[in-house]
Amino acid sequence: MFDYSIKTKVIFIGALVVLIGLLAFLITYNNSQARDLEMITQARNLATSLENYFAKNYSYPSIDQMKVSNIKVISENGLNEAGDYLYFKELDWVMEGTLLSTKDRYIIEFDLNHSWDIWNLDGGGTCKISNYLEMLCVSK
Repeated sequence: MFDYSIKTKVIFIGALVVLIGLLAFLITYNNSQARDLEMITQARNLATSLENYFAKNYSYPSIDQMKVSNIKVISENGLNEAGDYLYFKELDWVMEGTLLSTKDRYIIEFDLNHSWDIWNLDGGGTCKISNYLEMLCVSK
């Protein structure tokens, strides 16, 4: 019933391998773009927490530059200090970033891996979120 020549079988198998490879690439690429967006969401979550801290305490917590993955909590008592009110609780960060905070300014810095027209990134770059949730990015 299905008596195909060797040439036809080889072409069919080759096309199938190419199709599977293409699908694997597209899935990986989309997951990588999703990681960029998740990192932005996580950084904005941290920035919103710092803005809420400022609204209550009239200053940001003083934090020397550190990896965001080392932040366990931000409470009314400061960074990684137990307290009655939590502004921020530890996240499982999808990518690495840094936080620097003084009493009147904070900067959350992280890299994105893809082009994003909305942030004027061509081929990825470094982004910073600072006071009032302002986000600025610079291409690599």
